[in-house]
Amino acid sequence: MEKTSGCQGTNRSGEPCSATLQSGKAWCLWHDPDLAEQRTQWNREAGKAKSNTRRASRHVLAAARDLKEVDAQLCRAFTDVLDGRLPPGVGTAAATIARSIIAVRDAGDIAERLDQLEATLRDRGSA
Repeated sequence: MEKTSGCQGTNRSGEPCSATLQSGKAWCLWHDPDLAEQRTQWNREAGKAKSNTRRASRHVLAAARDLKEVDAQLCRAFTDVLDGRLPPGVGTAAATIARSIIAVRDAGDIAERLDQLEATLRDRGSA
C-alpha cells in the first residue's frame, strides 16, 4: 500500500480522511463502499473478542506458542492487512503482543544464562 492523500471519505469531525489508500483505489479500508459488509463483519468479530473468556483463552494460547508460530501468524496478519482482510489496528495489536512475548522470552533466556554463568564462577572459585 502506498501512502497517498485523497481518500474520498471524511472523518468524524467532517475533515477529509488522511488514512492510507488501498492500492489502486480512491478509498481507505474504512471508507471503501465495496468493503461495507466486510467492515460489519470486522465489527462483529471485534465485539466477540472483548469477552473476558475469549481474552483469557487467547492469552493462554499465546503463551504456549513458539516463536516460529508467532512469526508465521504475524506474516499472515501482515498479508491480510495488505489485502484488506484484516483491519490495520488488529495487525498492529498482534505485532505489539508479539514484541512483548519476545521480550519476556529474551529476558527469561538472559536470566537463565546469567544463573549458569554465576554457577560456573562459583564452581571455579571453590576448586
